[in-house]
Amino acid sequence: MRAGLLVLFVYWLGLGVTAEPRRVTITDALSQCYERNPDLAAARADTRQARSSYHLAGVFPTGSFVGGATRGWGPAALSSFSALPRDEYLQFQQPFFPFGAMKKGQYVAWLNWKQAEARLFFTKIQLMRQTKDAFYETLASQQRMAILRNNRELARQIFASSERETRSRRNRRLELLASRVQFNQVQQALVQGQGDLEADRAELGRLLAAPRGTELEAVGSLDTEYSHLKLDDLLKLGESSPALMAVRQATESGHEQVKLASLQGNPVPSLIALYDFRLPSYIVGAQITVPLDWGQIGFDVQSKERAAAALDERYRAAQLELSSDIQKAYAAFIAGAINSANYEEDVLQPQEEAVRLIQVDYAQHKLDYDVVLLAQQQLESIRIEFLSQQLIERLALNALEEAVGAALEIITPAPVEPDLTPEPDLEMPDPGH
Repeated sequence: MRAGLLVLFVYWLGLGVTAEPRRVTITDALSQCYERNPDLAAARADTRQARSSYHLAGVFPTGSFVGGATRGWGPAALSSFSALPRDEYLQFQQPFFPFGAMKKGQYVAWLNWKQAEARLFFTKIQLMRQTKDAFYETLASQQRMAILRNNRELARQIFASSERETRSRRNRRLELLASRVQFNQVQQALVQGQGDLEADRAELGRLLAAPRGTELEAVGSLDTEYSHLKLDDLLKLGESSPALMAVRQATESGHEQVKLASLQGNPVPSLIALYDFRLPSYIVGAQITVPLDWGQIGFDVQSKERAAAALDERYRAAQLELSSDIQKAYAAFIAGAINSANYEEDVLQPQEEAVRLIQVDYAQHKLDYDVVLLAQQQLESIRIEFLSQQLIERLALNALEEAVGAALEIITPAPVEPDLTPEPDLEMPDPGH
């Protein structure tokens, strides 16, 4: 049973060797995500739909032509337009919006379009964070696997050395058992590391919409640069965050919808034209319809006023939440950066120096080979811990970018978003206050 599991384990670890991995940098990953990700494509479609609604708000209601014919005798036949038993006629009708409602409706649609654009860019920011998280987690998993493989080789050598010593000295049986346990623990960590790597690659492939079965290899570094980041600057930058802009546009749209609802009580103009074929004649006229409100318009205005008040509170809550998210993400990032730097300087570098000194002593036959192996094994464990510290710092920076709503790193620009601004003849409509 154990032999079968070992064969399966070796085969699983060899999967990554037989298939040629597809190497991607963080710039490649972001570009492919922006180009292929279905969530971003759906957000673009929502924006185009809002743009179409804006165009729709700038046109008159649909007019209609009505053609009719009447036949019959008696008093019922006299209901035709010509007052004759037989008649044929063509009628045109063109309704309009209540006075002032068209301009206001177009402005509300423009605000909704701007809100959809803000949501689109916020979706892009979210995907940037998710893609960076998946990319750097994959990169960290790859580096962890390299360290674990090296650690396994060191554990194997220690176990082999203990076996040789045990044959000549029976009182070292305890050391043999300890080295065997240590080797098995490293083997288990390697299996878990391979599983984590496959999971990270699957998540990265989902975000990049990569074909099924594509093996991705992340190429890059976990290092970050944080000395130029200031909390006050980040808080100021967050004021123009797409997430906050979307809430702001929704709030303004809510207030404008109150005004639009109140305009529904205004008179409604319309045009009518009729041509009678039986007695060739025509009628052209205009009419004004004055709504008789039994409470429907008033209650609609009241409902929208309360909805607008709720949006005001949500906007204030969004401002507070954004400020809090930026401060928390900034604190986590700075703490992670300091811990990474301190760990590298106070733990990793001294251990690397210790291993170099031990190797010098071993070369001079002052130490046993077991001491060298143990020092190297401890160094590999420290490298894994340092890798975890770097990943914490990196993920905290990604979270900070999402909170601020902008990229904080200098990365090769991704493809530009399609132009979604109004055409020259469709500028922002007059709010009609």
